[in-house]
Amino acid sequence: MTKHQGSEPTQTLERLETRVSPADRARIGEAAKAAHESVAHLLHRAALKEADEILGREVDVTRMPAAEYEALLAALDSPAEAIPELARIAARPSRFVRR
Repeated sequence: MTKHQGSEPTQTLERLETRVSPADRARIGEAAKAAHESVAHLLHRAALKEADEILGREVDVTRMPAAEYEALLAALDSPAEAIPELARIAARPSRFVRR
């Protein structure tokens, strides 16, 4: 275990190691360079993202008050309203032809 020194309080970190092919190492290095971050940081982010996905954790969550959520659901469940201008545009012949 090592101690992490930085702007945040000191915390104990553990080392993880993995083996990769030279081609994979080059690809990961290229991605880290494109993202302007270290390989370690890229791997850390990617591993956490994958872990959250496997564990079923939602990482992109929008929170709203219950009353607003219920109003949103009611609006989505309400009958659609016809919009004549959109219906007219949709009825025009397509400029593109599928072959």
